[in-house]
Amino acid sequence: MDQLRRGPLLRYRDEDAAYCLVRLLEDELPVSDTDSRGLTDQNVADLLRCTNAVLTRLSIDHRIPWRTRRAYWEQNSGMGAATYHCGRILTALAQLEEAASRTGIRGVNGDLRNVIFAATQKPEFVWVDFPQQILEITKNAEHCLKYDRPIPSAGITVTDLLSWWSARDGIHHLRPAAQLQQLKNQFDTSCPDSPLERDLLRIYWRFAEARAFATTPAIFPQVYLHYDPVSQDIRDRTGGRKIPFQKKDFMLFAPGHRRIILEIDGREHYSTNGNPSPREYAKMTKEDRRLSLQGYEVYRFGGYEFQPSQDPDTVLTAFFTDLFADQAPERTE
Repeated sequence: MDQLRRGPLLRYRDEDAAYCLVRLLEDELPVSDTDSRGLTDQNVADLLRCTNAVLTRLSIDHRIPWRTRRAYWEQNSGMGAATYHCGRILTALAQLEEAASRTGIRGVNGDLRNVIFAATQKPEFVWVDFPQQILEITKNAEHCLKYDRPIPSAGITVTDLLSWWSARDGIHHLRPAAQLQQLKNQFDTSCPDSPLERDLLRIYWRFAEARAFATTPAIFPQVYLHYDPVSQDIRDRTGGRKIPFQKKDFMLFAPGHRRIILEIDGREHYSTNGNPSPREYAKMTKEDRRLSLQGYEVYRFGGYEFQPSQDPDTVLTAFFTDLFADQAPERTE
């Protein structure tokens, strides 16, 4: 119970846990404390505290307004108030599930493909059912990863990502440590030409391990935020509107619907043929403004910050700590 109160469990979504907790409270609150068949008063108090913590992570405003079963009985004399409040929460959970099922782009088997990432080659899509946003990856599906679970308001934690990864064919039989190492290797493979991106991944993994996977947002490398089905070479030859910056170095999905983009700027971000280019720099800053107005958080790192003399491990760890300072994991006594 304490573990669930502090953060999501490894193999259970908060939405599922909340449903079970609320159903249990609906049954247990009306039970008299003299009835030995039910939970003890302390059990119910712990259950109420845990339930409200999970509802907070899910950004559900409805709460069960009692801290103990005794308080419930003193105010309601065992009448139907528990059913009323629990019913409101169950309705909110159902609405959350329905909203999640309509979010993102679905694959042909009906699953959600909200994040296409770790791409080493550009995938190609066809729309199988455009009105319902159902698509199929027809080429290079083996060269990218597709996180195909709903993205709740609580975001995607490292635990969530590992749960998804462990369910893949050829992975589920491995020990958790081996599964984690394979995921790290896959991420590194998606950044073959960027030692700086691999450095950031290494530092973030260490930060997440120290902070706790269950409460730390997962990091996704090489994420497609925009998509143009026509290659850049063809656009250059034939003209037409280009969609720049289709792929982002890293994205994180944090509690409170936070969508965080991390970019590492090498010379190509502000130069042309090795010469400083105000035009290239302006393109980049214009894109940042557009994303910020859409609600994304964009943070850029200069390549120089990864030089050994700049102590990148300390600098980035401090940044990540500050980035999630308002979502620090609860300490136990």
